[in-house]
Amino acid sequence: MKIGIDAGGTLLKIVYIEDGERRFEKRPSSEIDILIEDLGTCHSEDEIYLTGGKAEYMDENLDCPTLISVEFDATYRGLVKLMEEQGLSIGRFVYLNVGTGTSFHQADENGQKRVGGSGVGGGTLMGLSNLLTGMDSYEDIIRLAGQGSRDMVDLQVHHIYAGRPTPIPGDLTASNFGRVLSGDVQKLDDADKLQAVIGLIAETVTAVGISLADGFGTKDIVFIGSTLLGNDVMIEIIERYADLKGATPHIIENGEYSGALGAML
Repeated sequence: MKIGIDAGGTLLKIVYIEDGERRFEKRPSSEIDILIEDLGTCHSEDEIYLTGGKAEYMDENLDCPTLISVEFDATYRGLVKLMEEQGLSIGRFVYLNVGTGTSFHQADENGQKRVGGSGVGGGTLMGLSNLLTGMDSYEDIIRLAGQGSRDMVDLQVHHIYAGRPTPIPGDLTASNFGRVLSGDVQKLDDADKLQAVIGLIAETVTAVGISLADGFGTKDIVFIGSTLLGNDVMIEIIERYADLKGATPHIIENGEYSGALGAML
C-alpha cells in the first residue's frame, strides 16, 4: 500500500492507494500521535510519503522508513495530477491553497513559484466564528452560514449610494463588517455573523489572487484547500467576485489532498 500524508497545522490529509484504488481520509492534527500508532510497524510492502509542517515529527516517530517532500512542490505535483484527472488543462495559472492560512502561487508548464501568503484562511474562519457565536464545529458553521445574510453586517456599495445609481455593482462589499455600528447588533442572527466571516475570507483571498493573476498574465485562478470543503457560501462568493473582476475561478475536487497525493509522485 502507498500512503501519502500531508501533516498540516490543523488537519492531517491522508491518501491511501492499494490495488489501484485511491481512498481519502482527514483527521485533526491533534490526532497525529493516534495516526502514528494506527500506522504501527509498517509492512515491508508499505510505502509512506510525508509532507507538511509536521512531516518531520511523523518521520521521527514512525517505526518505518518514509520519504519527505517539500510541501509546496508536493502540493503542485498533486494539484497538476488532480487537474488532469478532472479534465482541466491550463498552461498558466495562479493557485490559492486556502488552508489554515492561504498560500499564493503562480504556475506554468515549468513548475510553481510561491509568491506570498496570508494569515486569512480556515483558521480565521474557525477563530472568528467561535469568538462571535461560540461555535467550534466546521460542519455546523458552514451549514448555519448558508441560512444567513450579510446585508446587516457588511457595508455594501448600495448602502452608501442610498438607492441612487451606483458606478459599480451595488452588492459589492465596501467594508466587511462596516455596517455593524450603524445597525442593531442585537437583531443579528448567528447565521448572519457566520456568513459575514466567510465573506471576509473569500473576498480577501480572491482579491489577492486576482491581482497576482493580472501580474502573471492570466485570468485563471485555481482554488484548493480544506476551507472550501462543503463550503457552498464561500464558493459562491469566490465565483461571483472573480466573475465581476473578469477572472475565471476553478474549484478543484479533493484539492485539499493535493499535498498528500503529490508526496507520492
